[in-house]
Amino acid sequence: MTQAAGSTGERPRYRAGGGRRPVVALAGALIAVFIVNSLVGLFAIDYARKADEAGHATQSSLIEALDTAREAQIAFKIQVQEWKNLLLRGSDPEESRRYLDRFAEQERRVGEALTRLRATAPALGLDHGAVEAAIRDHATLGERYRQALTRFDPTSPGGDAAAVDRAVRGIDRPLDSAIDAIAESTRAHAKARQGDLAAAAAERYTGTRVVAVASMLLGLLLIAVALGRAVGRRG
Repeated sequence: MTQAAGSTGERPRYRAGGGRRPVVALAGALIAVFIVNSLVGLFAIDYARKADEAGHATQSSLIEALDTAREAQIAFKIQVQEWKNLLLRGSDPEESRRYLDRFAEQERRVGEALTRLRATAPALGLDHGAVEAAIRDHATLGERYRQALTRFDPTSPGGDAAAVDRAVRGIDRPLDSAIDAIAESTRAHAKARQGDLAAAAAERYTGTRVVAVASMLLGLLLIAVALGRAVGRRG
């Protein structure tokens, strides 16, 4: 009888480590969720960083192209004004050389600005043909100005400033309009591209947020499954 009573009073025995398995499974699920969310976060940060760097580089190139177009636009107007100054005040040899140097300096600035713009136009989607045509027309215009200048002699009949001015009057207007059009098209293109970049940045933000939320929900689901299995085993 004593032996029977002792046998009924015994506690049920569990296998060694049986109570730890649900805890280990839950810990593993938490670690897996942490690793997955960390990887997703790192990927999203790296993707956003690279996209932002590319966007900033494009914006910088567009701003530089716009500044270059405006530089050519302003320099050409000054070049034409220096030509007029040369004819109006060039009777004195020293003044003539001074204004001719100023004319040549602005001519050089226009040529350099248009050349830089031509180099960046294809990558930025600008009208490369218009810039190329402006460069050719500008070179031709310089030759025509210098040909007219060979007839400039205020001391001889027919060589006065008015006669030389009539010989080249209005030849700058087509190129002036062409450079103005290049500057305006560059400005419009830069504005449109900046809008596209802003829209792409907003789209990246939305996509990254969706991925982050989905990763979090997937992690919670994994934890819930692991926790449910752990409770089931204890039951």
